[in-house]
Amino acid sequence: MKRIVLAILAIIMITASVNAQKKVKESQVPRQVLLAMENTYTSYAVSAWFEQPGQYVADFTTEGQKGKAYFTDDGEWQYSAFVVDISECPTIMNTYFVDNYPGFKIRSTEYIEEMSGDNYYRMIITRKGVGSDDFELIFDTRGKLTKTNAPDPEVVRRDFIARNNPEADLSEREEPEAPDKNAKKSKKRKDLDIDSEVETVTPPDAVKKNFEKRYPAARVKTGPEWVMRDNEYYVAYFTNNAKVNFDAVLAENGTMVMVGTTLAPERYPRPIQKYLAEKLKGEKYDIEKVVRYDYDSKYRNEEGKKPKQYFYVVISQKVKGKKGKKFTRMTFDNVGKFTGLLANPLDEKDIR
Repeated sequence: MKRIVLAILAIIMITASVNAQKKVKESQVPRQVLLAMENTYTSYAVSAWFEQPGQYVADFTTEGQKGKAYFTDDGEWQYSAFVVDISECPTIMNTYFVDNYPGFKIRSTEYIEEMSGDNYYRMIITRKGVGSDDFELIFDTRGKLTKTNAPDPEVVRRDFIARNNPEADLSEREEPEAPDKNAKKSKKRKDLDIDSEVETVTPPDAVKKNFEKRYPAARVKTGPEWVMRDNEYYVAYFTNNAKVNFDAVLAENGTMVMVGTTLAPERYPRPIQKYLAEKLKGEKYDIEKVVRYDYDSKYRNEEGKKPKQYFYVVISQKVKGKKGKKFTRMTFDNVGKFTGLLANPLDEKDIR
């Protein structure tokens, strides 16, 4: 545990001095550091070396996995960090995050390897929105939380409820009204529970102009209805002339980020259906919606690459002894592989 704390402090120091980092040639790396790399990994390929105050960092690949190895300038290996997808981590890690940090998102997950064998997972989370602080959660190799500087989960949950239900009294909740026994039962399927008073927004001119250029009025049957997503993006919900539902996501400067297409049941990807059938075997559930998100051809992420297509899936299940439904939100990659769970609706228009 002591080594974990020291590693965390080292990571903080590295983050603080990241601007001082400079790329160097292998010939400029001290021999003792190169030997330490050889002694640490038997099979590897270094793509780049970096120098920062008192430390050398190797970008490398071993056994098909990319990582960073950190060494002191006198050749002592400190630790290595490998970026991993949340789906590769113990399931209880994601469950802990979803249950305890509504309104937050995962920025990154890493697997940290140390010489002592005190290996662990490091998750960085942040509150959704612009300018939010990062927080760190450390889990052991089984997925059990061992250390964190994140806010108290109880405070986070209460704050989330207060933000989304400003008129709700957290200490005294009114019991739901008993159903009218004399009321006639409707055979029609009830509408999904979507907030009837959606807080719409007026997008900046640049956003509106680019949307209308891409989707002129002649192609739009209903909408657009504008809402915010993650306090960062403007989202236009609309239906085209073929009665297909879309949500276009644009940045504040008008850049088109991606477009979501709500798929008809007959177009649900088979790998996703298979995954749900296996994971929920013996359970009753309904697929409420499957949205395919395609990034704009000109959009690039922080690494200068175009992100791949992915799917957003919402399923519902009845909870015994309770009214209403429980919604589970999941994401899948472009080939239908499960990538993670989401704790909250995407925005005001999403199923609630």
